[in-house]
Order: sequence, then structure tokens, then C-alpha cells
Amino acid sequence: MSFLDASISVTVGVLCLIAAVLLRTVGRRTAPRLTVLLVLAGVVGIVGTPVGDWLRTAVGWADTAVNTVIGRYTGAAAVGLIGLVAFLVIAFDLVNRAITNRTLACAAVLPVAGVAIPGTAGAVVMGVVGAIAGAFGTIGGFLF
Repeated sequence: MSFLDASISVTVGVLCLIAAVLLRTVGRRTAPRLTVLLVLAGVVGIVGTPVGDWLRTAVGWADTAVNTVIGRYTGAAAVGLIGLVAFLVIAFDLVNRAITNRTLACAAVLPVAGVAIPGTAGAVVMGVVGAIAGAFGTIGGFLF
């Protein structure tokens, strides 16, 4: 990714996060579903840059360290399970219109932890996350 592309991606991501914070605080929790999507798109914008490489490296290291302990007893991938649970919490809360701080935290964790979800479930989750981020990225691209 070129420096220009990375800087635009980070800028759009930060703008999405600022808009989400403003909707949550100053906007008195107006448009809670939009706030969740903005947090998700903002984190994806940051994860797609060199900063995201560091985050993915840290998550990979943590996944390896945790899986050696947990995998011995359960055979499950811990970070993949965290990503799957985050996705399910977001989906459940969006459908039931019960947006809380837990939902926003899951939206912030999903782009990083969702990559570790194995198989078809991981492909579906990251496809949905990518589509949401792509929509906000297209809107942000028109601004620049």
C-alpha cells in the first residue's frame, strides 16, 4: 500500500471514529446502528495500514501463545472464537436494536479478531466487514 493510500485510509478511519464518538456523546446516542457501523469502518480503515500490520502481528502472536495452552485442552482457536462471538453480539444487538457499549467494543475488536475465524464462517464474517468498510471508504474517497 502506498503512503498516499495508507494516509487516506487512516484519515477516513479516524473520521469515522470521530463521527461515531460525536454521535454517541454530543448526539445523545442518535442513530445507534450507524454508530456501530462507523466504529467498524473506522477500525477497518486503521487495520488496513502499517499500524494494522502491527496489530495483526500482535494478534497472531497472542493467538499462538493462547492456542498452545487452550488448544491442548479444548482444541479450539481462542482468537477465532473471540471474533465469532463479537460478530454474533453485533448481529444480535443490531437486529434487536439494543446498542450498548458492549456492541461498540465488539465492533472495535471484530476487524482484528475476525481474521482468525477459520473456514467459511471467517470468510463470511470478513466479507460482511469488508462490504461495510468498502461502503464507508467509497463515501470517504469522494471527500478526498
